[in-house]
Amino acid sequence: MRRVLFLLFVACSSSESAAPRGSIPTPPPAGDDGGPVTPPPGEDGGGTTTPPTPSGCITDVSAGEHTFACQGISFDLVVPDACEKPGCGLITEIHGDTGDGKLMDANTNLKALGKQRGYIVVAPTGPPWPGGPGSTWHPEDDEKIVAIIENVAKVFRTDPKKNHVTGFSRGGFVAWRLLCAHADMFASVAPATAGSAPGGTCNGVAEVSCPFDATSSPSRKIPVLFLIGRTDTPVPYGCTSRIRDQAIAAWNLGSPSTISSDAKYTHQRWSANGGLLETFEHSYETVPDGPWGSAKGHCFPGSKMDPYAPQYAVPCAPPNAFTWGEEVMKFFEAHPAP
Repeated sequence: MRRVLFLLFVACSSSESAAPRGSIPTPPPAGDDGGPVTPPPGEDGGGTTTPPTPSGCITDVSAGEHTFACQGISFDLVVPDACEKPGCGLITEIHGDTGDGKLMDANTNLKALGKQRGYIVVAPTGPPWPGGPGSTWHPEDDEKIVAIIENVAKVFRTDPKKNHVTGFSRGGFVAWRLLCAHADMFASVAPATAGSAPGGTCNGVAEVSCPFDATSSPSRKIPVLFLIGRTDTPVPYGCTSRIRDQAIAAWNLGSPSTISSDAKYTHQRWSANGGLLETFEHSYETVPDGPWGSAKGHCFPGSKMDPYAPQYAVPCAPPNAFTWGEEVMKFFEAHPAP
């Protein structure tokens, strides 16, 4: 059976960024008297209404959709009209194997949702996927993504309390690793169809993740929303449920409460001792006669993408009780950093 990881990822970097890794730069601008400017209400991302200025690889700061290349990585950047002044949120969405930034968003719709809610959205495209069309990610790309995020945040003076990342399949593994290595950088994360990989393997999946142990664990507890497919074949349930259980144990989250459920899905929440984990566990599957029919539960619930498209066709066959992209957006809005 063809076993391929799908992942999503986003990021941008610039050698001109002066902020240390793991933090979003928000330098206070100087006023006429040389002192700091007091931020107007609701504009806490940069403290001034001065429009953003192009910097490094970001050569156009107008509202709309752009494509840039930073750190050797191409990424799509969507800037809502409202984000031509400081204080917007920032979402990075990371694709999986055979995908790219645009195909990732075709499954999440986060660019459109970000325009409605005041979030800049970054959708990067990784290096070529060796198994066919599309792209993939490698652990050495993680810091390139971080650099991209830092540069976008610096240029557009986004609100550091509203910096979020989500990823699917191999992109989900990237999201877990970013949580492990840069918990101080993000307000919340939303990995999908990606699990634990102690020693680099997880139920046949060869990928590095976040082990939540003494070797590597997040520096602080930040809210996590996690998508799990019960019949996922590229990243089996044993792998995804393992990282869920590791996070619960490491953060001492106790027992869950069920938010909603039916015969095909369960939405649960663990919230204790300053930690929060929510999961959407489902039994939806790709269309069996589509190009990724063998992926089964490795799919996006609620995706409107054509299930017979030649590339990255991984929507869950309807009906679905929830839409993953919308749940991600709601979770990010509900969980800014303190």
